[in-house]
Amino acid sequence: MGIHDNILYLDMHGGSFAYLRVELGDFVGFIAAGNILLEYVIGGAAVARSWTSYFATLLNHDPNDFRIVARSLSPDYRYLDPIAIAVLAIICVMAVMSTKGSSIFNYIATIIHIAVLLFIIIAGLTKADTKNYSDFAPFGVRGIFQASAVLFFAYIGFDAVATMAEETKNPGRDIPIGLVGSMVITTLIYCVLAMTLCLMQSYKDIDVDAPFSVAFEAVGMGWAKYVVAAGALKGMTTVLLVAAVGQARYLTHIGRTHMMPPWLAIVNEKTGTPVNATVVMLAASAVIAFFTSLGILSNLLSISTLFIFMLVAIGLLVRRYYVSGATTTANHIKFVAFLALILGSSIATAIYWASSDGWIGYAVTLPFWLLSTIGLWLFVPQARAPKVWGVPLVPWLPSLSIAINIFLLGSLDKASFERFGIFTLAIIVYYFFFGLHASYDTAREASSAKQMKNVEEGAVN
Repeated sequence: MGIHDNILYLDMHGGSFAYLRVELGDFVGFIAAGNILLEYVIGGAAVARSWTSYFATLLNHDPNDFRIVARSLSPDYRYLDPIAIAVLAIICVMAVMSTKGSSIFNYIATIIHIAVLLFIIIAGLTKADTKNYSDFAPFGVRGIFQASAVLFFAYIGFDAVATMAEETKNPGRDIPIGLVGSMVITTLIYCVLAMTLCLMQSYKDIDVDAPFSVAFEAVGMGWAKYVVAAGALKGMTTVLLVAAVGQARYLTHIGRTHMMPPWLAIVNEKTGTPVNATVVMLAASAVIAFFTSLGILSNLLSISTLFIFMLVAIGLLVRRYYVSGATTTANHIKFVAFLALILGSSIATAIYWASSDGWIGYAVTLPFWLLSTIGLWLFVPQARAPKVWGVPLVPWLPSLSIAINIFLLGSLDKASFERFGIFTLAIIVYYFFFGLHASYDTAREASSAKQMKNVEEGAVN
Protein backbone atom coordinates (compact mmCIF):
# COMPACT_ATOMS: atom_id res chain seq x y z
CA MET A 1 0.00 0.00 0.00
CA GLY A 2 2.01 2.97 -1.26
CA ILE A 3 1.35 6.29 0.49
CA HIS A 4 2.33 9.66 -0.98
CA ASP A 5 1.52 13.01 0.58
CA ASN A 6 1.55 16.68 -0.29
CA ILE A 7 2.60 18.65 -3.30
CA LEU A 8 6.26 18.41 -2.22
CA TYR A 9 6.24 14.90 -3.60
CA LEU A 10 5.45 16.30 -7.02
CA ASP A 11 7.71 19.34 -6.96
CA MET A 12 10.87 17.34 -6.35
CA HIS A 13 10.43 15.39 -9.62
CA GLY A 14 11.90 12.22 -8.20
CA GLY A 15 9.03 10.23 -6.74
CA SER A 16 9.75 8.15 -3.65
CA PHE A 17 13.47 8.91 -3.70
CA ALA A 18 12.99 12.68 -3.42
CA TYR A 19 10.19 12.31 -0.88
CA LEU A 20 12.18 10.03 1.41
CA ARG A 21 15.35 12.05 0.98
CA VAL A 22 13.56 15.17 2.25
CA GLU A 23 11.68 13.45 5.08
CA LEU A 24 14.15 10.81 6.29
CA GLY A 25 17.51 12.09 5.09
CA ASP A 26 20.09 11.30 2.43
CA PHE A 27 20.96 7.83 3.71
CA VAL A 28 17.40 6.48 3.70
CA GLY A 29 16.77 8.28 0.43
CA PHE A 30 19.75 6.56 -1.18
CA ILE A 31 18.70 3.13 0.14
CA ALA A 32 15.25 3.78 -1.30
CA ALA A 33 16.79 4.93 -4.57
CA GLY A 34 18.84 1.76 -4.85
CA ASN A 35 15.81 -0.42 -4.28
CA ILE A 36 13.68 1.57 -6.71
CA LEU A 37 16.33 1.16 -9.37
CA LEU A 38 16.48 -2.54 -8.51
CA GLU A 39 12.71 -2.71 -9.01
CA TYR A 40 12.96 -1.19 -12.45
CA VAL A 41 15.90 -3.33 -13.52
CA ILE A 42 14.34 -6.58 -12.33
CA GLY A 43 10.89 -5.57 -13.57
CA GLY A 44 12.28 -4.94 -17.05
CA ALA A 45 14.12 -8.26 -16.96
CA ALA A 46 10.99 -10.14 -15.89
CA VAL A 47 8.85 -8.60 -18.63
CA ALA A 48 11.54 -9.26 -21.24
CA ARG A 49 11.66 -12.96 -20.33
CA SER A 50 7.85 -13.10 -20.45
CA TRP A 51 8.06 -11.52 -23.91
CA THR A 52 10.06 -14.55 -25.04
CA SER A 53 7.44 -16.89 -23.58
CA TYR A 54 4.53 -15.31 -25.46
CA PHE A 55 6.60 -15.03 -28.63
CA ALA A 56 7.23 -18.79 -28.44
CA THR A 57 3.52 -19.42 -27.91
CA LEU A 58 2.72 -17.34 -30.97
CA LEU A 59 4.99 -19.65 -33.00
CA ASN A 60 3.66 -22.85 -31.35
CA HIS A 61 6.88 -23.53 -29.47
CA ASP A 62 7.91 -24.05 -25.89
CA PRO A 63 9.64 -20.92 -24.47
CA ASN A 64 12.83 -22.85 -23.74
CA ASP A 65 13.09 -23.73 -27.44
CA PHE A 66 14.29 -20.17 -27.94
CA ARG A 67 16.69 -20.19 -24.99
CA ILE A 68 20.22 -21.51 -24.68
CA VAL A 69 20.57 -24.18 -22.00
CA ALA A 70 23.77 -23.92 -19.95
CA ARG A 71 23.56 -27.15 -17.98
CA SER A 72 26.62 -26.34 -15.89
CA LEU A 73 24.71 -23.50 -14.19
CA SER A 74 22.06 -23.67 -11.46
CA PRO A 75 18.54 -24.54 -12.71
CA ASP A 76 17.43 -21.01 -11.84
CA TYR A 77 20.07 -19.47 -14.11
CA ARG A 78 20.75 -21.99 -16.87
CA TYR A 79 18.13 -20.91 -19.43
CA LEU A 80 19.88 -18.06 -21.28
CA ASP A 81 17.49 -15.74 -23.13
CA PRO A 82 19.00 -13.90 -26.15
CA ILE A 83 15.56 -12.75 -27.35
CA ALA A 84 15.06 -10.81 -24.12
CA ILE A 85 18.31 -8.94 -24.78
CA ALA A 86 17.27 -8.13 -28.35
CA VAL A 87 13.89 -6.79 -27.19
CA LEU A 88 15.49 -4.58 -24.53
CA ALA A 89 18.00 -3.27 -27.09
CA ILE A 90 15.16 -2.20 -29.40
CA ILE A 91 13.33 -0.58 -26.49
CA CYS A 92 16.51 1.28 -25.58
CA VAL A 93 16.78 2.78 -29.07
CA MET A 94 13.12 3.84 -28.99
CA ALA A 95 13.44 5.38 -25.52
CA VAL A 96 16.50 7.49 -26.30
CA MET A 97 15.19 8.82 -29.60
CA SER A 98 12.23 10.87 -28.37
CA THR A 99 9.90 11.07 -25.38
CA LYS A 100 7.20 12.55 -27.60
CA GLY A 101 7.56 9.76 -30.12
CA SER A 102 7.38 7.18 -27.34
CA SER A 103 4.20 8.83 -26.05
CA ILE A 104 2.53 8.61 -29.46
CA PHE A 105 3.47 4.95 -29.74
CA ASN A 106 2.12 4.27 -26.25
CA TYR A 107 -1.13 6.07 -27.03
CA ILE A 108 -1.78 3.94 -30.11
CA ALA A 109 -0.64 0.77 -28.37
CA THR A 110 -2.92 1.44 -25.40
CA ILE A 111 -6.00 1.54 -27.64
CA ILE A 112 -5.04 -1.83 -29.13
CA HIS A 113 -4.31 -3.22 -25.69
CA ILE A 114 -7.73 -2.25 -24.35
CA ALA A 115 -9.35 -4.06 -27.28
CA VAL A 116 -7.32 -7.20 -26.56
CA LEU A 117 -8.20 -7.10 -22.85
CA LEU A 118 -11.89 -6.81 -23.66
CA PHE A 119 -11.55 -9.76 -26.04
CA ILE A 120 -9.84 -11.89 -23.39
CA ILE A 121 -12.49 -11.14 -20.78
CA ILE A 122 -15.55 -11.55 -23.03
CA ALA A 123 -14.29 -14.57 -24.97
CA GLY A 124 -12.86 -16.17 -21.85
CA LEU A 125 -16.08 -15.85 -19.87
CA THR A 126 -17.98 -17.62 -22.66
CA LYS A 127 -15.89 -20.67 -21.71
CA ALA A 128 -16.28 -20.19 -17.96
CA ASP A 129 -16.83 -23.24 -15.79
CA THR A 130 -17.76 -22.54 -12.18
CA LYS A 131 -16.51 -26.00 -11.20
CA ASN A 132 -12.99 -24.58 -11.46
CA TYR A 133 -13.86 -22.43 -8.45
CA SER A 134 -15.03 -25.39 -6.36
CA ASP A 135 -11.68 -25.46 -4.57
CA PHE A 136 -11.54 -21.70 -4.09
CA ALA A 137 -8.48 -21.49 -1.83
CA PRO A 138 -6.53 -24.73 -2.33
CA PHE A 139 -3.48 -23.48 -0.41
CA GLY A 140 -5.43 -21.86 2.42
CA VAL A 141 -4.96 -18.44 3.94
CA ARG A 142 -1.18 -18.75 3.89
CA GLY A 143 -1.23 -19.40 0.17
CA ILE A 144 -3.37 -16.31 -0.42
CA PHE A 145 -0.91 -14.04 1.41
CA GLN A 146 2.11 -15.64 -0.25
CA ALA A 147 0.56 -14.96 -3.64
CA SER A 148 -0.33 -11.41 -2.58
CA ALA A 149 3.27 -10.74 -1.59
CA VAL A 150 4.58 -11.91 -4.97
CA LEU A 151 1.91 -9.99 -6.90
CA PHE A 152 3.15 -6.69 -5.50
CA PHE A 153 5.74 -6.55 -8.28
CA ALA A 154 2.88 -5.65 -10.63
CA TYR A 155 2.58 -2.25 -8.93
CA ILE A 156 6.08 -0.91 -9.43
CA GLY A 157 5.22 1.11 -12.53
CA PHE A 158 2.88 3.51 -10.77
CA ASP A 159 5.74 5.42 -9.20
CA ALA A 160 6.84 6.38 -12.71
CA VAL A 161 3.79 8.66 -12.88
CA ALA A 162 5.38 10.93 -10.27
CA THR A 163 8.79 10.60 -11.89
CA MET A 164 7.37 12.20 -15.03
CA ALA A 165 6.11 15.24 -13.07
CA GLU A 166 8.56 17.62 -14.71
CA GLU A 167 7.05 16.80 -18.11
CA THR A 168 3.43 17.56 -17.17
CA LYS A 169 1.75 20.94 -17.49
CA ASN A 170 -0.05 20.91 -14.12
CA PRO A 171 1.58 18.27 -11.87
CA GLY A 172 -0.32 19.39 -8.76
CA ARG A 173 -3.56 18.29 -10.38
CA ASP A 174 -2.54 15.78 -13.04
CA ILE A 175 -0.20 13.52 -11.02
CA PRO A 176 -2.67 12.68 -8.20
CA ILE A 177 -5.43 12.01 -10.75
CA GLY A 178 -3.13 9.91 -12.92
CA LEU A 179 -1.64 7.98 -10.00
CA VAL A 180 -4.84 7.13 -8.15
CA GLY A 181 -6.92 6.68 -11.29
CA SER A 182 -4.46 4.34 -12.96
CA MET A 183 -4.11 2.24 -9.79
CA VAL A 184 -7.88 1.82 -9.42
CA ILE A 185 -8.44 0.93 -13.08
CA THR A 186 -5.46 -1.42 -13.28
CA THR A 187 -6.34 -3.23 -10.05
CA LEU A 188 -9.89 -3.78 -11.32
CA ILE A 189 -8.58 -5.16 -14.62
CA TYR A 190 -6.13 -7.45 -12.77
CA CYS A 191 -8.96 -8.90 -10.71
CA VAL A 192 -11.28 -9.44 -13.67
CA LEU A 193 -8.54 -11.10 -15.71
CA ALA A 194 -7.57 -13.39 -12.83
CA MET A 195 -11.21 -14.34 -12.33
CA THR A 196 -11.60 -15.07 -16.04
CA LEU A 197 -8.48 -17.25 -16.16
CA CYS A 198 -9.49 -19.29 -13.11
CA LEU A 199 -12.97 -19.85 -14.55
CA MET A 200 -11.49 -21.08 -17.83
CA GLN A 201 -9.00 -23.51 -16.29
CA SER A 202 -8.32 -25.27 -13.03
CA TYR A 203 -5.47 -23.67 -11.12
CA LYS A 204 -3.57 -26.96 -11.55
CA ASP A 205 -3.49 -26.55 -15.34
CA ILE A 206 -2.60 -22.86 -15.65
CA ASP A 207 0.63 -22.38 -17.61
CA VAL A 208 3.25 -20.25 -15.85
CA ASP A 209 4.84 -18.81 -18.99
CA ALA A 210 1.81 -17.96 -21.17
CA PRO A 211 -1.34 -18.57 -19.09
CA PHE A 212 -4.06 -17.04 -21.28
CA SER A 213 -2.77 -18.41 -24.59
CA VAL A 214 -2.61 -21.94 -23.20
CA ALA A 215 -5.99 -21.54 -21.49
CA PHE A 216 -7.73 -20.58 -24.74
CA GLU A 217 -6.18 -23.54 -26.50
CA ALA A 218 -7.31 -25.83 -23.68
CA VAL A 219 -10.96 -24.75 -24.00
CA GLY A 220 -11.04 -25.33 -27.75
CA MET A 221 -10.32 -21.80 -28.97
CA GLY A 222 -6.90 -22.45 -30.43
CA TRP A 223 -7.18 -19.54 -32.85
CA ALA A 224 -7.70 -17.14 -29.94
CA LYS A 225 -4.31 -17.91 -28.47
CA TYR A 226 -2.69 -16.08 -31.37
CA VAL A 227 -4.76 -12.98 -30.68
CA VAL A 228 -3.86 -13.17 -27.01
CA ALA A 229 -0.16 -13.78 -27.65
CA ALA A 230 0.05 -10.90 -30.13
CA GLY A 231 -1.81 -8.61 -27.71
CA ALA A 232 0.45 -9.68 -24.85
CA LEU A 233 3.57 -8.98 -26.90
CA LYS A 234 2.26 -5.54 -27.76
CA GLY A 235 1.32 -4.89 -24.13
CA MET A 236 4.69 -6.00 -22.77
CA THR A 237 6.49 -3.88 -25.36
CA THR A 238 4.51 -0.87 -24.14
CA VAL A 239 5.30 -1.71 -20.53
CA LEU A 240 9.01 -1.94 -21.28
CA LEU A 241 8.99 1.38 -23.12
CA VAL A 242 7.11 3.22 -20.37
CA ALA A 243 9.40 1.69 -17.74
CA ALA A 244 12.48 2.67 -19.73
CA VAL A 245 11.35 6.30 -19.80
CA GLY A 246 10.45 6.33 -16.10
CA GLN A 247 13.52 4.53 -14.78
CA ALA A 248 15.86 6.78 -16.77
CA ARG A 249 14.23 9.81 -15.11
CA TYR A 250 14.80 8.23 -11.72
CA LEU A 251 18.46 7.61 -12.39
CA THR A 252 18.79 11.11 -13.83
CA HIS A 253 17.42 12.64 -10.65
CA ILE A 254 19.78 10.61 -8.47
CA GLY A 255 22.67 11.68 -10.69
CA ARG A 256 21.67 15.31 -10.15
CA THR A 257 22.16 14.89 -6.42
CA HIS A 258 25.68 13.50 -7.12
CA MET A 259 24.89 10.40 -5.06
CA MET A 260 25.67 8.61 -8.30
CA PRO A 261 27.94 9.80 -11.14
CA PRO A 262 26.54 13.10 -12.45
CA TRP A 263 27.12 12.08 -16.08
CA LEU A 264 24.00 9.95 -15.63
CA ALA A 265 22.01 13.19 -15.38
CA ILE A 266 23.10 14.50 -18.79
CA VAL A 267 20.17 15.14 -21.12
CA ASN A 268 20.79 14.96 -24.86
CA GLU A 269 20.14 18.39 -26.39
CA LYS A 270 18.79 16.99 -29.64
CA THR A 271 16.40 14.34 -28.37
CA GLY A 272 15.67 15.82 -24.93
CA THR A 273 16.18 12.40 -23.33
CA PRO A 274 18.68 11.17 -20.69
CA VAL A 275 20.61 8.85 -23.01
CA ASN A 276 23.27 7.73 -20.51
CA ALA A 277 20.76 6.81 -17.81
CA THR A 278 18.53 4.97 -20.27
CA VAL A 279 21.37 2.88 -21.68
CA VAL A 280 22.75 2.00 -18.23
CA MET A 281 19.38 0.90 -16.84
CA LEU A 282 18.38 -1.20 -19.85
CA ALA A 283 21.83 -2.76 -20.08
CA ALA A 284 21.49 -3.88 -16.44
CA SER A 285 18.02 -5.30 -17.20
CA ALA A 286 19.38 -7.15 -20.22
CA VAL A 287 22.16 -8.82 -18.22
CA ILE A 288 19.72 -10.05 -15.57
CA ALA A 289 17.09 -11.09 -18.14
CA PHE A 290 19.68 -13.19 -19.95
CA PHE A 291 20.37 -15.46 -16.96
CA THR A 292 17.64 -15.32 -14.32
CA SER A 293 14.36 -17.24 -14.11
CA LEU A 294 11.04 -15.44 -13.70
CA GLY A 295 10.33 -16.92 -10.25
CA ILE A 296 13.49 -15.48 -8.70
CA LEU A 297 12.88 -12.11 -10.32
CA SER A 298 9.30 -11.81 -9.08
CA ASN A 299 10.14 -12.67 -5.45
CA LEU A 300 13.11 -10.30 -5.24
CA LEU A 301 11.09 -7.58 -6.93
CA SER A 302 8.27 -7.97 -4.43
CA ILE A 303 10.62 -7.62 -1.43
CA SER A 304 12.03 -4.40 -2.84
CA THR A 305 8.58 -3.01 -3.62
CA LEU A 306 7.11 -3.81 -0.19
CA PHE A 307 10.19 -2.32 1.50
CA ILE A 308 9.84 0.96 -0.42
CA PHE A 309 6.10 1.21 0.26
CA MET A 310 6.78 0.73 3.96
CA LEU A 311 9.45 3.45 3.96
CA VAL A 312 7.15 5.93 2.21
CA ALA A 313 4.45 5.29 4.81
CA ILE A 314 7.00 6.06 7.54
CA GLY A 315 8.03 9.18 5.63
CA LEU A 316 4.42 10.35 5.57
CA LEU A 317 4.11 10.00 9.35
CA VAL A 318 7.36 11.91 9.82
CA ARG A 319 6.14 14.67 7.53
CA ARG A 320 2.82 15.04 9.34
CA TYR A 321 4.10 14.77 12.92
CA TYR A 322 7.56 16.31 12.96
CA VAL A 323 8.75 19.77 11.92
CA SER A 324 12.23 20.81 12.98
CA GLY A 325 12.08 23.80 15.31
CA ALA A 326 8.31 23.55 15.72
CA THR A 327 7.72 20.12 17.26
CA THR A 328 8.40 20.15 20.99
CA THR A 329 10.90 17.75 22.53
CA ALA A 330 8.12 15.94 24.39
CA ASN A 331 6.05 15.44 21.24
CA HIS A 332 9.16 14.35 19.35
CA ILE A 333 9.91 11.67 21.94
CA LYS A 334 6.30 10.46 21.97
CA PHE A 335 6.23 10.31 18.18
CA VAL A 336 9.44 8.27 17.99
CA ALA A 337 8.21 5.93 20.72
CA PHE A 338 4.85 5.25 19.09
CA LEU A 339 6.42 4.83 15.65
CA ALA A 340 8.93 2.36 17.10
CA LEU A 341 6.08 0.39 18.67
CA ILE A 342 4.17 0.34 15.38
CA LEU A 343 7.24 -0.97 13.57
CA GLY A 344 8.14 -3.42 16.32
CA SER A 345 4.66 -4.92 16.58
CA SER A 346 4.41 -5.17 12.78
CA ILE A 347 7.76 -6.95 12.52
CA ALA A 348 6.81 -9.30 15.37
CA THR A 349 3.55 -10.14 13.60
CA ALA A 350 5.39 -10.91 10.36
CA ILE A 351 7.97 -13.11 12.13
CA TYR A 352 5.25 -15.02 13.95
CA TRP A 353 3.36 -15.49 10.67
CA ALA A 354 6.47 -16.84 8.96
CA SER A 355 7.45 -19.21 11.75
CA SER A 356 4.23 -20.47 13.32
CA ASP A 357 0.77 -21.75 12.42
CA GLY A 358 -0.74 -20.72 15.74
CA TRP A 359 -2.73 -17.64 16.74
CA ILE A 360 -1.57 -16.79 20.28
CA GLY A 361 1.19 -14.49 19.05
CA TYR A 362 -1.31 -12.33 17.19
CA ALA A 363 -3.21 -11.81 20.45
CA VAL A 364 -0.10 -9.96 21.65
CA THR A 365 1.30 -8.23 18.57
CA LEU A 366 -1.93 -6.92 17.05
CA PRO A 367 -3.15 -5.17 20.23
CA PHE A 368 0.30 -3.57 20.51
CA TRP A 369 -0.03 -2.22 16.97
CA LEU A 370 -3.56 -0.98 17.64
CA LEU A 371 -2.66 0.72 20.93
CA SER A 372 0.44 2.30 19.39
CA THR A 373 -1.60 3.78 16.56
CA ILE A 374 -4.26 5.02 18.98
CA GLY A 375 -1.52 6.58 21.12
CA LEU A 376 -0.07 8.40 18.11
CA TRP A 377 -3.55 9.57 17.12
CA LEU A 378 -4.54 10.83 20.57
CA PHE A 379 -1.34 12.06 22.21
CA VAL A 380 0.80 13.51 19.42
CA PRO A 381 -0.54 16.58 17.58
CA GLN A 382 0.10 16.81 13.87
CA ALA A 383 2.72 19.44 13.09
CA ARG A 384 1.88 19.94 9.44
CA ALA A 385 -1.21 19.74 7.23
CA PRO A 386 -1.15 19.11 3.46
CA LYS A 387 -1.41 22.32 1.43
CA VAL A 388 -2.97 20.98 -1.75
CA TRP A 389 -3.79 17.29 -1.44
CA GLY A 390 -2.94 14.65 1.09
CA VAL A 391 -3.59 11.18 2.44
CA PRO A 392 -6.71 10.95 4.63
CA LEU A 393 -7.10 9.05 7.92
CA VAL A 394 -3.63 9.82 9.28
CA PRO A 395 -2.18 8.05 11.26
CA TRP A 396 -4.45 5.07 10.64
CA LEU A 397 -3.86 4.59 6.93
CA PRO A 398 -0.02 4.90 6.96
CA SER A 399 0.18 2.79 10.11
CA LEU A 400 -1.92 0.10 8.44
CA SER A 401 0.28 0.39 5.35
CA ILE A 402 3.38 -0.26 7.47
CA ALA A 403 1.76 -3.29 9.10
CA ILE A 404 0.49 -4.81 5.86
CA ASN A 405 3.71 -4.34 3.91
CA ILE A 406 5.84 -5.84 6.67
CA PHE A 407 3.34 -8.68 7.13
CA LEU A 408 3.51 -9.57 3.43
CA LEU A 409 7.30 -9.55 3.63
CA GLY A 410 6.93 -12.40 6.11
CA SER A 411 5.30 -14.48 3.35
CA LEU A 412 8.35 -14.49 1.06
CA ASP A 413 11.11 -17.08 0.96
CA LYS A 414 14.45 -16.96 2.77
CA ALA A 415 16.59 -17.11 -0.39
CA SER A 416 14.99 -13.93 -1.74
CA PHE A 417 15.75 -12.12 1.51
CA GLU A 418 19.37 -13.23 1.26
CA ARG A 419 19.63 -11.80 -2.28
CA PHE A 420 17.94 -8.61 -1.10
CA GLY A 421 20.36 -8.36 1.83
CA ILE A 422 23.40 -8.75 -0.41
CA PHE A 423 22.16 -6.03 -2.74
CA THR A 424 21.34 -3.66 0.13
CA LEU A 425 24.78 -4.23 1.67
CA ALA A 426 26.40 -3.43 -1.68
CA ILE A 427 24.58 -0.11 -2.07
CA ILE A 428 25.35 0.84 1.55
CA VAL A 429 29.06 0.26 0.91
CA TYR A 430 28.82 2.36 -2.26
CA TYR A 431 27.02 5.14 -0.38
CA PHE A 432 29.59 5.46 2.41
CA PHE A 433 32.62 5.24 0.12
CA PHE A 434 31.38 7.32 -2.82
CA GLY A 435 27.83 8.69 -2.70
CA LEU A 436 28.03 10.32 0.73
CA HIS A 437 31.17 12.30 -0.06
CA ALA A 438 30.02 13.38 -3.50
CA SER A 439 26.62 14.60 -2.29
CA TYR A 440 28.24 16.34 0.72
CA ASP A 441 30.75 18.16 -1.46
CA THR A 442 28.00 19.27 -3.80
CA ALA A 443 25.84 20.53 -0.95
CA ARG A 444 28.77 22.39 0.60
CA GLU A 445 29.41 24.21 -2.65
CA ALA A 446 25.85 25.57 -2.58
CA SER A 447 26.16 28.73 -0.49
CA SER A 448 22.54 29.83 -0.79
CA ALA A 449 19.07 28.33 -0.94
CA LYS A 450 18.86 29.24 -4.60
CA GLN A 451 22.04 27.33 -5.38
CA MET A 452 20.76 24.32 -3.45
CA LYS A 453 17.63 24.35 -5.58
CA ASN A 454 19.82 24.43 -8.67
CA VAL A 455 21.59 21.27 -7.48
CA GLU A 456 18.24 19.47 -7.32
CA GLU A 457 17.36 20.69 -10.81
CA GLY A 458 20.69 19.70 -12.35
CA ALA A 459 21.87 23.25 -13.05
CA VAL A 460 25.06 22.98 -10.98
CA ASN A 461 27.83 21.10 -12.76
